[in-house]
Amino acid sequence: MGKKTEKSVRSVLLGLTGASMFLGLILLIVGAVMVSGYSVFLDFITGRYLESAVFILVMGVIVICVSTIGFYAALKSHYCMMTTFLSIMVVVILCELVAAVTTFALNNEKSHDMGMRRKLKESLEMYGSDSSPDQTAAWDLIQTELKCCGLNDVNDYSSSSFTTQMGHLPRSCCGPLELNRVGEAELCKPDTTSRYKAGCGVALKSFLSGKCGVLGAMAVIVALVQIIIIVGASVLVSKWKVPGQCYPCY
Repeated sequence: MGKKTEKSVRSVLLGLTGASMFLGLILLIVGAVMVSGYSVFLDFITGRYLESAVFILVMGVIVICVSTIGFYAALKSHYCMMTTFLSIMVVVILCELVAAVTTFALNNEKSHDMGMRRKLKESLEMYGSDSSPDQTAAWDLIQTELKCCGLNDVNDYSSSSFTTQMGHLPRSCCGPLELNRVGEAELCKPDTTSRYKAGCGVALKSFLSGKCGVLGAMAVIVALVQIIIIVGASVLVSKWKVPGQCYPCY
């Protein structure tokens, strides 16, 4: 292979391995964002949701590290390091596809939905209790973030100790409240205009489904692009050496 051709092959390989690093960075960022999003609702969701996001994040780190090896191998025209990079990337792609299937499957597993609703129901029963301030804070957070009220709807608060004692709904069940003539905000009640209509059970499920869809789709897209990169890199690497000849790594 002539020097000019070899230089061209090296340049293309540098571009392919660089693209692989970029894809790893995307996985890392998406995984980190999802972990951050899930962490808000850890009191209610099952661990599988968080685990799937962490797995994508870890895969991003691995892809970046392995692609760095490939980039260095392309830069130095190092045959053995490049074949090592390609071999590891095949395993990584398989893991990404498994992660995608697992993530999509979360949306269809009834056991996770039942576990989530059970946690929500048990937590809601303790809302406003002096002995469970964490549960109150957790519900205020979920109702504010997802713009929802109660597990199924506002009627979940009709017989709660909080409503019975206070005579109104939690402030987090409503959006912006109107001020009266003396500048005091109105109370959040079932007939308040800005009260959230959706139940938090449905709202949280919708939120999680959207996150799972993004994670799964991202894993599939990245895996498909990486397959193209690996195939292209394999074809170019085969031009470095005569097939069948053994070369030591050093």
